Amino acid sequence: MNKNIPLTFGPFVTYELYSQLSGIPVNTIKDYVNKGRIIIKKKALPREKPLINMVAMLELAAKESNEYLR
Repeated sequence: MNKNIPLTFGPFVTYELYSQLSGIPVNTIKDYVNKGRIIIKKKALPREKPLINMVAMLELAAKESNEYLR
């Protein structure tokens, strides 16, 4: 499935913006990241601000929906 889905945000977003987009509280987002349920960009330095990889999350959602629709 190669559909073009327009993004109204960048490929990486902060926890705060993801919280606004999804309605999930920031503390829950941090918990989901620690559990591997939300994918973040690999950090080059430990002190870098973590960013959620929206492209990877979109690909995961598309894969899961394809599996569901079969």
